[in-house]
Amino acid sequence: MNLPGKNKLINNIIFGGTFDPIHNGHIEIIKKIKILFNPKIIYVIPSGNPYMKPKPPVASPIERLQMCKIAFKDFENVKVIDYEIHRKDPSYTYDTIEYLSSININIDSLILGQDSYLEINKWKNGVFLKNKYNFIVIKRNTSASLPINPRNCFYIEKISTLSSSLIREKIILNKSINEDTPIEITKYIEDNNLYKNGQNN
Repeated sequence: MNLPGKNKLINNIIFGGTFDPIHNGHIEIIKKIKILFNPKIIYVIPSGNPYMKPKPPVASPIERLQMCKIAFKDFENVKVIDYEIHRKDPSYTYDTIEYLSSININIDSLILGQDSYLEINKWKNGVFLKNKYNFIVIKRNTSASLPINPRNCFYIEKISTLSSSLIREKIILNKSINEDTPIEITKYIEDNNLYKNGQNN
């Protein structure tokens, strides 16, 4: 693969998600992309109102924002953005990019999971986004068949089997999540009594 980190097609990246909670799989994605593409900065953006999710997040927007800040507090060139969590309207990636542009942050690339990428035409101005920006797509499995678009789409093999829903389920069952999240996140979850009492959408 001709990784764009060598010729700097990829500089300013958005990594959005509910992060409910953020976990080691998310963190490994960031680490891998920093190695492969050497971007200037990755903007982690927890969604406020993820309109394409069948159910809303369990933790509040502020709690999910705080967990992201804790997880990436010691990372160079990773910045957590709070724009979406303060909006009552649905979290549209197009609007977020427009906002970032208005404060002189010019995004050129997005990190997406395979399923999200395959649904991008359903997004607000999804075709426009698909044509204008680079996409780093995390494959769901090694045998996944994906459209070939060498101009602006770069596929990465699945990095982790972790999921936020699995972690929430383990918390409900009083199982340890120490191997799934940084210890600071585990402590935040415990201190704030998150995901207890069957709270698992």
